[in-house]
Amino acid sequence: LLNYQTTVPSIQAIRFTDAGGKTLVKVKEGHPVPAARVDALGRRYVEDIAYKPFFQRALASGEEVSVSDFERGKVAGEVEFCPAMVRYSVPVRDGDGELLGLLIVNMWGRRVDDVVVAALGGYPGHVYLVEANDEDPARDGIYLYHRDADKRFANQLGTPYRFPADAGEGVWERVRGGPQAGTVVTDDGRMYFYRRYEPYRDRLSQWVLVIESDRATVLAPVAGLRAWIWGLVAVVLMLSLLVARVAAARLARPVHELAAIITRYQKGDKSARYRERARDEIGAAGRAFNALADSLERAERERAAAERAARRAERLAAIGEMAAGIGHEINNPLMNIMSLARLIESSLGDADPEVKEDLELLQAEGRRCARIVQGILNFAREAEPEYREFDLAELVAESVDLLRHRLEAGGLRVRTRVERPLPMEGDPGQIQQVLVNVLLNAIHASPVGGEIEVRARRTDGEAVVEVLDRGAGIAPGARDRVFDPFFTTKPVGQGTGLGLSVSYGIVKRHGGEIDLGDREGGGARAVVRLPLRRDEPAEGLAEEALRRAG
Repeated sequence: LLNYQTTVPSIQAIRFTDAGGKTLVKVKEGHPVPAARVDALGRRYVEDIAYKPFFQRALASGEEVSVSDFERGKVAGEVEFCPAMVRYSVPVRDGDGELLGLLIVNMWGRRVDDVVVAALGGYPGHVYLVEANDEDPARDGIYLYHRDADKRFANQLGTPYRFPADAGEGVWERVRGGPQAGTVVTDDGRMYFYRRYEPYRDRLSQWVLVIESDRATVLAPVAGLRAWIWGLVAVVLMLSLLVARVAAARLARPVHELAAIITRYQKGDKSARYRERARDEIGAAGRAFNALADSLERAERERAAAERAARRAERLAAIGEMAAGIGHEINNPLMNIMSLARLIESSLGDADPEVKEDLELLQAEGRRCARIVQGILNFAREAEPEYREFDLAELVAESVDLLRHRLEAGGLRVRTRVERPLPMEGDPGQIQQVLVNVLLNAIHASPVGGEIEVRARRTDGEAVVEVLDRGAGIAPGARDRVFDPFFTTKPVGQGTGLGLSVSYGIVKRHGGEIDLGDREGGGARAVVRLPLRRDEPAEGLAEEALRRAG
């Protein structure tokens, strides 16, 4: 009980009283009350309240919850009354339904006072809470709330202060006999606004909320209404003229601004946009202009990209057709030259060291030419991918291992961040060729002791491989040419310029994308995007360009 009362500050006391009226347990205002009395059976109890009307009414009512009169409490043997309160009594029974006693909760009346004061809402006047009681004449007309606390509960304090005496019996009778809510106006201009409430279920007793004011106070806001209305009309007319002028200017300004933006765009300022957030027709037109401008820019970018792709495809097709013919025409004579050089070298023996050295150089250059021719043939062949399921993560690791000796020779470190497993469909041999070419570019571009980072992950139905280095990056003007055949930035003799071109074709035939750009902070960043699942096989770039041309 003590813990519960502590959590509910509006509770004044909680007690359990047996059916005979003896309070066995009581907690009051946060403290237990000691059981100092002993009855004839030797039981200790706190007090005997069998004589109190609220206890007798609670026993006789038969209600699940019995509510006492709103009154001041008084402890036996004390002179002063407690503040106003309401007592709630709940019967406690055993398993057979026999009454054991009552659980009684005393609630402070401060909440009632707060509600009554709030009813006035800050307006001038007086507010009262009066009891109308047909059963107990001593309580009929008493103040349950009055601004002057001495005028409350006259039946208990023995004072003459009652609402009928202050307002008049005629007013009280009209309040009691009128509708549940209404107004009573007296001849001297006093006005009483009232509403009756029925807080009790077991007796004919009502609480009446009364607000008292006078006619002059209530009608004061209306007294100057006529002059105020005429003044308002004059102000409205003035404001109407001003608003009309301002509105015209505001309506015209957005139109002029939108026209100026469209003119700027027409003269070549492609960044011109409507920035206002208006929700009217001008705002809708501005947003439509923005959407149109964005669509035009998107279309322009897509057209430029398509043109670049078409030009690249045409170049690759033309070069591929030419390379196929040249490769076949050069390969056979080149093989004959190398064979004759070997025969001459074997026939000379040790006779002429200088001639033999020249022949060895001739064979080395021939082998380099053979590698270039083979690269040309591979580029022109455009073999279709042989699709099968494989783990791209393992293929990345194998590709790094293939170049391990090159990495160690340059003192390079490789840091990998690869999602495992990374299953996909494709031609693992061709894709490994792409990975090796991209890694070789990174190795050639990286300074001694540098670091290469390799990443692979799955995202939105694609496998994405990134190779990042800390070299010099892409030279200005070279980005659009990096996939052109025979274009290379390596020293003479260190590359054919076909690696990225071949890689571009392989990736495109797999339905993917390859891009080479600058890395943030310095270096280059190569990105290869491949679909995880097989699409319709792409046609060879050379065949596509030839079909377009012819």
